[in-house]
Amino acid sequence: MPERKFLTVFFSWGGHTRKTAKMIAKTTSGDLFELKPEKAYSKIYPICAAQAKKERDKDTRPPYVGGIADISQYTDIVIGYPAWWYTCPMIVLSFLEQYDLTGKNVYIFNTHGGSGSVGTDDIKKLCKGNVHKSIDGNHLTEADVREWLNL
Repeated sequence: MPERKFLTVFFSWGGHTRKTAKMIAKTTSGDLFELKPEKAYSKIYPICAAQAKKERDKDTRPPYVGGIADISQYTDIVIGYPAWWYTCPMIVLSFLEQYDLTGKNVYIFNTHGGSGSVGTDDIKKLCKGNVHKSIDGNHLTEADVREWLNL
């Protein structure tokens, strides 16, 4: 069996998803890539929420800064995001449309304020990888990550 190499890709607005993504990258000894929008979202929640809803309603694909030079080196991709309007932020779909994850193991987590796991169906529609069970990212521990990712 080939050695696994992890990449954790995440979008974070308030910092909760970033904290979880960093813990996952540390636990997997993997790399980290943050989806930073070219135009930052407002830090004022109602303004940001309105923009997120508009993007969802128009099925927008916001551009992000940077990229991954060689995604082929990774066997496992972990994707994390906050729950926005009962799905993932559209910037996550921007990422999935840019990279072909065929043959990769894809794991999904999201953080939320009570809405639970959302966005998995939207991700599965675009993802060509082997999408595994998603997990609630709000209170993950290293032990949870090891069990979830079969480490």
